[in-house]
Amino acid sequence: MNRMALVFPGQGSQYAGMGAAWHSDFTEADHLFEEAADILGYDLKALCMAGPITQLSRTSYTQPALLTISVIAFRRYMHEIGIIPEFSAGHSLGEYSALVSSGVLSFGDALRLVQERGRFMEAAAEAGLGSMIAIRGAELNVVEEFCRLHSTVDQPAVIACYNSPNQYVVSGHHASVAVVAGKLEQRGAQITRLQVSGPFHSPLMQHAADRLAIELQKYTFHEAQWPVISNVTAQPYSDVDSIRQGLILQMTHPVRWIQTMQYMANHGVKQSIELGPRTVLKNLAKEINTTIEVLSLDRDLDRVELERRFSIRDWVALSLSLAVSTPNANWNEDEYLKGVILPVRRLEELLRNSESGSSPPPASEQRQEILGCIRLVLQTKQVSEGEQKVMLEQLRRDQDGAVSNFN
Repeated sequence: MNRMALVFPGQGSQYAGMGAAWHSDFTEADHLFEEAADILGYDLKALCMAGPITQLSRTSYTQPALLTISVIAFRRYMHEIGIIPEFSAGHSLGEYSALVSSGVLSFGDALRLVQERGRFMEAAAEAGLGSMIAIRGAELNVVEEFCRLHSTVDQPAVIACYNSPNQYVVSGHHASVAVVAGKLEQRGAQITRLQVSGPFHSPLMQHAADRLAIELQKYTFHEAQWPVISNVTAQPYSDVDSIRQGLILQMTHPVRWIQTMQYMANHGVKQSIELGPRTVLKNLAKEINTTIEVLSLDRDLDRVELERRFSIRDWVALSLSLAVSTPNANWNEDEYLKGVILPVRRLEELLRNSESGSSPPPASEQRQEILGCIRLVLQTKQVSEGEQKVMLEQLRRDQDGAVSNFN
């Protein structure tokens, strides 16, 4: 079965006006912006829409802004597409968005957490000792070796992000990072000095990590509705305690994005949706060169493709076709009425509603109802459990946008 994953971007994706093309006509976006304003004490929507970019790029403001925009993107995805993913994953800060999507954290609690996380990180960076660089055109073993050679306990330089085989990020003390940058440039690498407020994902964030560990104890974490992949291990979290520990370690350990994408690809993911501003993760996926195709909600052409490929109308039509064409082996009229006729009529009603342009319930609810109708029809028609499994797997493939053929 082709599997779906949801991915969420981190810092560096923000821009003034972000997400306006896909949340301006979405009522739930206003509700989330209002909740955010109540929690944060300022008009987050105005900041996201109009900036100034200098404020929006300050870590303590960037983190709540990106979380909110990404959660709005997720809510819109569930309203219009509604396919339950196999995995969620987020790049650095994006991991909090992934946890909200999977129900581990409420939006309000996650917003409070990232607001404090941003403040802790800014405070840890106030000494001005750190910097970060993005590196292109260098072999991983060379980057690792230069970091090892030119680091000390007090002045570390470490890989902060394994973004793609073409891009790594180094973070740490500005003196050591500068030496590493110079050595790599001499080897022909392309170096970009990142405009960030601190040496994130390095040992210099330990004090911020310690403060976050205390803050995390204030919040309730729930069991995930689907697996969320850890930045630190590039493996799904096993339980809520591992999530807390992972969020603490994330502050001082690298983001293993290459390994995260490879894990999902190795577990059957073919399609991923980037939920947040810009197309950073879509672009990295191309460089990682996995079998996963990423569509980004922030790209106009991708939104059109999402609507075309994962149309509720097409899926209910396929479901209705399956329900009608499956041979019947149950001649009990009462059971047939309740278990076949009524579910088929409901599928026909859902199909008419999808074609009429009326305001339907969220796609996630529709997909669950459609699947329930199909299960009832197959059981009532006395299709064997093995055949039911095959048919439902095929139907899920169609739900994931694969080419279908029930014959």
